[in-house]
Amino acid sequence: MRAADTAGTARTARTAGKAGKAHTAALARNAPDTDEMVLVHSLFRREYTAAISLVRGVGAGDTRRSETVAGHLAALGGMLEEHHLAEDELVWPRLADDSAVDARVLRRMEEQHERIAEALGRLQEALPRWRERAEPARRDAVADACADLVPVLAEHLADEEAHILPLVPGRFTAEQWARLSERGRAAVPKAHRLYMLGAMSAAAGADGQEQFLGRLPSPVRLLWRVAGRRLHRRATARLHGT
Repeated sequence: MRAADTAGTARTARTAGKAGKAHTAALARNAPDTDEMVLVHSLFRREYTAAISLVRGVGAGDTRRSETVAGHLAALGGMLEEHHLAEDELVWPRLADDSAVDARVLRRMEEQHERIAEALGRLQEALPRWRERAEPARRDAVADACADLVPVLAEHLADEEAHILPLVPGRFTAEQWARLSERGRAAVPKAHRLYMLGAMSAAAGADGQEQFLGRLPSPVRLLWRVAGRRLHRRATARLHGT
């Protein structure tokens, strides 16, 4: 390895280490990291919105592309289902036990989850048939299902960020809140982890990169610094067929 490469790798490791230390300091304050949920929400908004044109761009009979795009949507759907299941099991009951929390807000959250589940169910039902044959009518059904899901999902995510996340500090410890993140990470299929990691990085934006990196385990953080962006570009090219 050249001296310049060695120096660059060392700088990368030091920077990644600083990000990890900053995240560790936040945990030490026992403050729940609600910003991460905002990132996850951004990922769902971006990916489902982009999926509409992505699906419509698959040609008739192009089963290679329909397999790739349908696989992406199936992975995304599983992640969204687990995200909401974790909230149903870990967030709403704790908030419901607090008399200071408006019960009407929680009922609204639950009703929104039900509407999202219905819209997502229609999408997931349409996927296998299109995935197998890439027929135009099936393609349009999948694209329409994505288009129907986006506004329902966007309404809920914005409502949750405005009325639920401000209730979290003081009602959840960092450890309790981190269980949602743990379940969310476990729900990402292995074959899709690199792409979704890059999508989270994109959602964080340039100003949020250090905080994004600080949430990653040290080996993953270093890998992302060294090769993650290049590998994510490759995964993105495959998804978009470019």
